[in-house]
Amino acid sequence: MDYESLENAVRDRIKQLQKEKGFTENGLAGGDTPAQKRLNRQLSHGAGISLDTLLRILDACPDVSADWLLRGTGEMYKAAKITGANSVTGRNATVIGQQTAILSENFVRDMLAEKDKQIQTLLALLGK
Repeated sequence: MDYESLENAVRDRIKQLQKEKGFTENGLAGGDTPAQKRLNRQLSHGAGISLDTLLRILDACPDVSADWLLRGTGEMYKAAKITGANSVTGRNATVIGQQTAILSENFVRDMLAEKDKQIQTLLALLGK
């Protein structure tokens, strides 16, 4: 696997986000001058992209899919969540309430498994 090409693809997606969202290295650094210099080297001058940088970008763009940013798969933006179950009343409210607890546990397990995969991908990118 050519990690340099993968990292350049991640850098291209970050640049795409910068254009679309309008964020800058200064904004991501939040006033931290050493962080701003690192971000500038990583995003504009080809230095290796750190986990800190990726996390800053995902924190600044919570609607962006980490899978898209890291792997280039799926959509750029996360799918919208379905809402409104809390407003259900009457006979069906109990059934929905019981399902929420079960779905919540499964959702958390799936999210943890996905985060483990993302961490392994980041470690692989950083370990080149």
